[in-house]
Amino acid sequence: MDTKYYSVFEDRKPYKPSKFSLWQDALFQFVSIIFIFVGTDYLYWRWNHSINWDVPWLSLPLYFAELMAFIGSLLTIFNYWSHKDLPITKPVHFLSEIEDIPQGQDRPIKIDLYIATYNEELDIVEDTVRDAVKVKYPYDDVKINIYLLDDGHRDGTDPEKENFKALAEKYSIQYFVRDNNIGYKAGNMNNAFHQTDGDLIVVLDADTRIFPDFLNHTTGYFRNKNMGWIQTPQWFYDIPEGLPLNEYFEIKYKGFGKFLGKIIPFSKKYIVGKNVFGTDPELFYDAILRRRNASNAAFSCGAGSVQRRSALQKLAVAEKQENIDAELKKIKKNNKNIDLKKERIRLEKEIPLRPFAHHISEDIFTSILLHSKKWQSYQHPKPECKMLSPQSFDIFIKQFSRYAEGTIDITFSKYNPMFKKGLTFKQRLAYAETIWSYLSPFWLTIFILYPVIFFFTLIPPLKAFSFDFFVRIVPFLMLNVLVTNIGNWGKKTKRPEQFYQAGFWYKLQAMYKVLFKGNIKFNVTSKSIKYSQSNLKHIWPHLAIFILTFFGIGYNLYLVYKGTHPSYSAFFANIFWSVFTFYLISPYVRAAYWNKDMFDASVRYYLRKKVERDYEL
Repeated sequence: MDTKYYSVFEDRKPYKPSKFSLWQDALFQFVSIIFIFVGTDYLYWRWNHSINWDVPWLSLPLYFAELMAFIGSLLTIFNYWSHKDLPITKPVHFLSEIEDIPQGQDRPIKIDLYIATYNEELDIVEDTVRDAVKVKYPYDDVKINIYLLDDGHRDGTDPEKENFKALAEKYSIQYFVRDNNIGYKAGNMNNAFHQTDGDLIVVLDADTRIFPDFLNHTTGYFRNKNMGWIQTPQWFYDIPEGLPLNEYFEIKYKGFGKFLGKIIPFSKKYIVGKNVFGTDPELFYDAILRRRNASNAAFSCGAGSVQRRSALQKLAVAEKQENIDAELKKIKKNNKNIDLKKERIRLEKEIPLRPFAHHISEDIFTSILLHSKKWQSYQHPKPECKMLSPQSFDIFIKQFSRYAEGTIDITFSKYNPMFKKGLTFKQRLAYAETIWSYLSPFWLTIFILYPVIFFFTLIPPLKAFSFDFFVRIVPFLMLNVLVTNIGNWGKKTKRPEQFYQAGFWYKLQAMYKVLFKGNIKFNVTSKSIKYSQSNLKHIWPHLAIFILTFFGIGYNLYLVYKGTHPSYSAFFANIFWSVFTFYLISPYVRAAYWNKDMFDASVRYYLRKKVERDYEL
């Protein structure tokens, strides 16, 4: 497939950031307080009046899941409690504006743009380079250097590889290649860091196409001399628009699908497959991460960020000294007569300076370390670049599994931000929300499996699905939805919520891989479209839940028909529970069967709608 499939979406414009206000914050805080009281009352009542102690092996895990989910809601409420947006100021000109320097040593600042690449196609990287060289800055004496950091060793020496060195020469930018791939992307950037001298460093992935005013809108924040980095939203401009249900049926079921499309009245207007892989990051950047500005806890996501060189340099020096001291402590413990001065000199030479932490999640890892050294961060609201999204289910799984593996690895290490020295209480809670989301499979799996367990065991996890239960849980659930909607204020939450719930399986696999296999590695997300022959390995638990639930409901209906069902209220409550579960995980399963034909059809549909819009104009 043409690697430049995204060219049809070039006319798309990024979203406009939400406009937060103090009265929105007040409304959110008011409703959240009510939710906390109602939720606490519900959980208190559940523990004292509804636990089925005849089957604690069944009843207690469900209570545990509800408690853990409620804690997650509390962390989210804290994250959304208030906002802090900074005004965009004019671009910086001189180094003295962003650093404390000796008198008489002032000069114009220097800016470096790092374009990190590994195995991406040349066409994609060339688009990134072409946009990078168009970046504008109002001061002619400010030096802007662009570096192509090639970890794919495509310097023209191998005739079977595309020549990225020639690409750099074509656009008059500098080209770096190294002998190894130690440290993955972080190692690639560290290699460049030690060969460059920009005061501000813009981190770009191979597909991060910055807008001309990127620097004009971001460098002013660094007048705050404690600002370590700023992150801009990663806007995916190629997310599929979806296609009408009748066309989807026709592709998936051929002739029978065409028949279905004709008999279902709304099939021509109902769109399926919009944001099919749940990867639209607007909610994350414009609500979740942006709200963390109030706690100085917005972490770097790598691409689209601007880093302060001096912050990274000081971090690297401090981390190196801590590592040296730790090694000397071990050496002294094993050999009290050793010459520690000589050992320190040896370690000074052997342990490298690593401004960007070597980790598969180097962005959030480095953020934790910088925050622990009292550097500040800021999530810039407005998209200043555009990127490519995963365009197949298999690529989506690989990318988000890497996120999960990286976060879980940090969680179970000495760098866990909950205990890392130097972080504020607010920062710990903000990072805790991120960690909590990756631990969620422990309780999400319980929620998903409980209806199936009931349908086949007929054992209710509660004493009874009584009026007292429903009069408490219904307001609790309604307030939970209300808090979410107010906090996100107009942002689309349906697809992120569905993929959050349905992603329990890849998160469980990531946890197993980190804790028991320990062989995590940096998987570069493919920017082209490569469809797997089968995604069954990613969705078989979901399909098993569908099948077991279907047969379980059938079995229970038979018992109802025979008049022998032990609890009609529990049966109907679990049917409702199952329908909600299907609503959450069915788009995830459908995404696994999204293929090239469906993608091509969605592109044609987008072009068709574009022609209609242009005609109306």
